[in-house]
Amino acid sequence: MQTQDNLSNENISVYSNIPFHLDFFDPKIENLRPFSITQKSLSELPFSQTDKVAIIIVNDLAELTAITIGCEHSIVITAKNSLAIMSEDLSHAMIYQQSADENHQQALEKVFHALIKTYFSTEIFLEPSDIYQSDAFEKGQRRINIHSLQEQQLLSEDTKTLFSPIGQNDAVILNFDLHQSSFSLNTAQDLTDIIIEHLGEKFDGEIFFSCRASSTPNQQTLIYLSYLSV
Repeated sequence: MQTQDNLSNENISVYSNIPFHLDFFDPKIENLRPFSITQKSLSELPFSQTDKVAIIIVNDLAELTAITIGCEHSIVITAKNSLAIMSEDLSHAMIYQQSADENHQQALEKVFHALIKTYFSTEIFLEPSDIYQSDAFEKGQRRINIHSLQEQQLLSEDTKTLFSPIGQNDAVILNFDLHQSSFSLNTAQDLTDIIIEHLGEKFDGEIFFSCRASSTPNQQTLIYLSYLSV
């Protein structure tokens, strides 16, 4: 986790042969550090790292077995994972397998809000290497699970079902979207403490968090909770 010290523009590329749009992203209202996001085909995947983050969208992970992926930090969105063993080129990637009721566009937007914003917050942000160097990732936990909830839901009994699948040594990623009128790092820490309580005393994994101040009218605190699993 880092505080803001560099406003240089950075790049994100979304590689896919599947139609999608980037209309959901408006840099004028997102209040994020400067970055650009572009659409490219799978054939344009670089042989070496050129962007801070690469997002790859496919129907099935098997489509990538014949493609060299040179991106150091990549997130793959897929509808189907037919690979029993990850190929070497996918060993550096986080895999988000969309649910049965999600399409590729919805999955892309979820990944953007839950993960990409953690890299570009103006307040506290993550470097991709923080996650890729985590113990969980090093042990082969590549699949990213994503959930969103509002602050008041943390006090609900129903939330226990959300935290129960998280393993003792999993890596947890939190992205707090707070309204600027109530934004404070203490608030983010208080919410993190509640989540730690939900994880239980046996939890011994790593927790990463980022937070951003939003100016969206009437916005309630929104929490994106992600975790790595096998």
